[in-house]
Amino acid sequence: MDQESRSIIVKVRNQAGSSMRFRIDPATQLRGLMLSYCDWNELVADDVRFSCNGRNLHREDTPKLVRMKEGDVIDAVQVMDQEGPKKILVFLKAMDGRPPTPFRMNQATPFVKLMQAYCDQMGMEVDQIRFIYKGRRLDSDVTPQQVNMEDDDVIDVVLRLRGS
Repeated sequence: MDQESRSIIVKVRNQAGSSMRFRIDPATQLRGLMLSYCDWNELVADDVRFSCNGRNLHREDTPKLVRMKEGDVIDAVQVMDQEGPKKILVFLKAMDGRPPTPFRMNQATPFVKLMQAYCDQMGMEVDQIRFIYKGRRLDSDVTPQQVNMEDDDVIDVVLRLRGS
C-alpha cells in the first residue's frame, strides 16, 4: 500500500471558521501538522490549542491514536496570555556561522522543550548538543526563569563531545 492511499485528509479550522486541509499518515505524530499550521498563520505554537471530536490533541498524538478519520475537523483555538510566566525571545547561535535562530518560549518551560524544537528543526538528536548560556552549560530541566534569562538573550549551541 503506498503512502497516498494510507493517508487521510483532515481540516484544521480556526475560531473565525476559515480552514486549511492537511494530508497526514495515521501513524505520524500531529507535531508537524500543528507546527505547519502555526507557521503558515504566523502563530506561536505554544499559544494555540488543538482539539478534535471534543478531545484535546497533543503534539505526540497520532491520528490513529485519537481515532481520527478522513474528513475530521481539528479546531485550532488561540489562547490569550494569561497571568503567569512571560514569554521571551531567545536566539540559539550555532558555531557553524549561520545566523542565530530565534525561538519564543515561556520563562517557566524547561530547556528540554527548546532543545527538542531546535533539534527537530536542524535534523539532530538532543543528545548531540549542549546549550551554553553566559559560559555555563544549561541542564535540560532548568527554565529561563531560573537562570534570569531575558528577551533577546543568546544561547550558544555546541556539539557534545564524547570521550573514549
